Amino acid sequence: MQKINLRDLYPDVYKTDVFVDVAEEVLAAIRGQQQDAAVYERRKFRHKAHYSLNREDGIENDALNRPHRGR
Repeated sequence: MQKINLRDLYPDVYKTDVFVDVAEEVLAAIRGQQQDAAVYERRKFRHKAHYSLNREDGIENDALNRPHRGR
């Protein structure tokens, strides 16, 4: 069992640290999803998916204003 902080996963819901024990399989699934999301964001930016069709849906802002992380 591993401890995770729910505040890291759900910052809008949990304003303070809440630690829970999760199984290794659950932790692996969470980390896999986080890695997939990071890969998707890199690929979206790399392939310049910040075009706009003037639908005002903000896709260009999401791609251009993404936070830069030092990883």
